[in-house]
Order: sequence, then C-alpha cells, then structure tokens
Amino acid sequence: MIPDPAQDPLFDEAQIGLLRDAIGPEDLLTMLLDLPPAAQHAVNEIAAAVNVGDINRARRSAHTLKGCAGSFGAARLASFAAEIELELPSVDAMHRRLPALAECLRQTAVALEQVAQGAAVQGA
Repeated sequence: MIPDPAQDPLFDEAQIGLLRDAIGPEDLLTMLLDLPPAAQHAVNEIAAAVNVGDINRARRSAHTLKGCAGSFGAARLASFAAEIELELPSVDAMHRRLPALAECLRQTAVALEQVAQGAAVQGA
C-alpha cells in the first residue's frame, strides 16, 4: 500500500539536483515550467477515462503522469499518479481522488511559478 501522497514532499530535491547538474539551471527552469501543461493533459486524460468508466485507460494515463512527474522531480504529483495507477480498485475510487490530484497539480504549478519568478528577479 502506498502511503498518503499528500504527505510526500512537493518536490524531490535530489532528482532536481541531478537534473540541474546534467542540464544547467536555465534549461532546468525551462523544463520544469513545461511540466504543468503536460501534467494537466495527463490529469485531463485520467478524468476523461474515469468519467466513461475505463479503468485501464485511467491507469495507463496515471502511469504516464507518474513517469513524467517523477522524472521532473515532482514527487507528490508522482505519488498521486502512482496511487491511481496501482492502488485504487475502481473508477469510483479514482473519481473521489481526482480533486486531490488536481489540487496537487495546482500546488506544483504555483511552486514552479514562484521558482521562475525568483529566477527572473535574480537574473535581472
């Protein structure tokens, strides 16, 4: 059983550090700002699948989101996606978790925007 994703840190600092070392801070910032729209697309796909009762499609979309979020260091978002993919037994259970998933994505996007604004101020 996966622990409650809401208890996970928003970001995996170690993963973000690896990315920063690999591609540099400017490219990392650009990449991280691409995450919210890509994640929103995956969340929309999960919701659409849940709304038509397609649990397998919902799980595939959650798997995609889990990989994307995890690669970008968005730990909490990846955990919510893993919960949907691996733990929730029904589309009804998934439907009940969609608001929490959407809120996690919102928090992630806000945090990334704050990082971007801080970087812009430092660069000015």
